[in-house]
Amino acid sequence: MKYKGLFIGLTTIDIQYFVDYFPVSNKKIKTKPPEILVGGPATNAAVAFSYLNNSASLASAFGENSFKSYLKDDFKNVNIDYFDLVKNKTINPVIASVVTASSGERNIFTHNPEKIESSISAVELFNNLEPDILLLDGFYPEFSIDCAQIANNKKIPVILDCGSWKPQYNELLEFADVAICSEDFYPPDCNNSDQVFHFFQEKNVDNIAISRGGESILYFHKKRGEIDIESVKVIDTLGAGDFLHGAFCYYYLQSGNFKLALKKASELASYSCKFGGTRKWLNND
Repeated sequence: MKYKGLFIGLTTIDIQYFVDYFPVSNKKIKTKPPEILVGGPATNAAVAFSYLNNSASLASAFGENSFKSYLKDDFKNVNIDYFDLVKNKTINPVIASVVTASSGERNIFTHNPEKIESSISAVELFNNLEPDILLLDGFYPEFSIDCAQIANNKKIPVILDCGSWKPQYNELLEFADVAICSEDFYPPDCNNSDQVFHFFQEKNVDNIAISRGGESILYFHKKRGEIDIESVKVIDTLGAGDFLHGAFCYYYLQSGNFKLALKKASELASYSCKFGGTRKWLNND
């Protein structure tokens, strides 16, 4: 069965260099030419969903700039229908400079997106797409909150990608069905996973997961539990957490089972780590 997945949030241009080791200060390292990739949390999640579903819809703000044609070609290749929230407006793209060592570890230098006024309303977007599930990564807060409220009213599952704490999560959590967090996600006054779980339960979010890279996923669904992660030879972890979120959306629609969807999504995320960059794994079935 084919599903309608809607992903709202950040789109970036990732410029990724591969090195044997991270350099010390004031050191120049010559590498092979970098990978230039389309990325961002919601964007990568949409890529994983489309990989499983053969289609996904993404709403983000990219605007008019020198990378626009590159973006369109990439989305065509991965079967993503793209809705530009700042259509025909010139804005600077969000650039991420990524350095990945042979161990699979990485450093990322990037910046926050510009504040936007969307060229399409949340109501128009939902009327156009009629999605089965909604994922939000916390960027473009005003538009995201409007979408979360509409989805909640329509009984459409709202999945939150909680990468790092942002004040808008206080409002977004009012409408969330599932929160999938990185281990770096700490709401105010939270310093450990127990406190994070308690925070979400206080917000009436009953399906919570904390991904921890190659370590087990911690979750709460009626009770606490853990999901073991498949051990793989890691080449690159860029985008793996985002792919987890997108695959979760697909498997959650398919099965309706929170724990099973997490387990199957973790397998896909682990598989993606066996390849360099964020696109090579798509063509290595």
